[in-house]
Amino acid sequence: MANATVAVGTYRGEAARPYVAAAVLSADTIANGYVSVLENVHSKIVLRKFSGAAIQLNDDCAFTTPDSGQLTLGEAVLETAALKVNEQVCNENLRATWEGTQMRGQNSPAPADFTTYTAQYVAAKVAESVERNLWQGKYDSTDGSTTGTYNSFEGIMNKIVAATPGEEDLVDDATTAANILARLNGLAIPAVIAGDPETKLFMSRAMKQLYYEAIAGTAELTYLAEGMAQNYKGYQIITPAGMPDDSFVFARKDNLYFGTDLLTDHINASILNLRDVTGEDVTRVIMQFSGGCQIVDEAAIAVCRRQS
Repeated sequence: MANATVAVGTYRGEAARPYVAAAVLSADTIANGYVSVLENVHSKIVLRKFSGAAIQLNDDCAFTTPDSGQLTLGEAVLETAALKVNEQVCNENLRATWEGTQMRGQNSPAPADFTTYTAQYVAAKVAESVERNLWQGKYDSTDGSTTGTYNSFEGIMNKIVAATPGEEDLVDDATTAANILARLNGLAIPAVIAGDPETKLFMSRAMKQLYYEAIAGTAELTYLAEGMAQNYKGYQIITPAGMPDDSFVFARKDNLYFGTDLLTDHINASILNLRDVTGEDVTRVIMQFSGGCQIVDEAAIAVCRRQS
């Protein structure tokens, strides 16, 4: 997350971008490029996908379409949800706890360095929330239902539940070091992404620890497990901070999308001291933006998850 000097005031559109972007784009999955990100989405955007196409014998001068493998154009719609952050801190508490030499008298506002700190702290919390919702939004990893702890917008796992993945393995028990290899080995990767160097295996950090333990139990030399655990059958293992436990997803980055309105005029960031406005002795931090997820081609995804 970028550091910046933040002054008390309200910022909209382009002026708000440094503050809101620092929050949204710092989410682990987004910052590391684990999914495709669209920053100019207001409300919804159509994601296009092609399928089909085939070669045929060139035995005449005519343009003829093939009998099979016709090129077809499909679409998936990414819709964003309007999101906001409303936080406030009491200036009286600041006077007692935050560098008293900078806050003189009963009417003193929050000092500049505290205002900067508050904005950056809120940005970090926004990034964390975006990350969790990106994967687990409206999804419960313990039973596969479309409700859960994070409900700001529908995350990638929610979209997978609503879709028909190319390969899906629904299990009833929690993943352990004893069963994780069997669970992975039993998951067939769709032919369209099998062997593709851009295909990644997504799992939570807790699941990767179990995978490491399982590998260590089978390796001739235990210390080799650290290197072996970076991949599974040649596929790089990715562990986003927001990935739910008991879930494994094989997919390409260009099949998983997050959309937001950072490049539009609809975002807002405000840092307000209300002492001389409403009489309330508080400093408020406000952010307004949008976010949403979508998968483009559900047939090009393999997933293992819990259903109860």
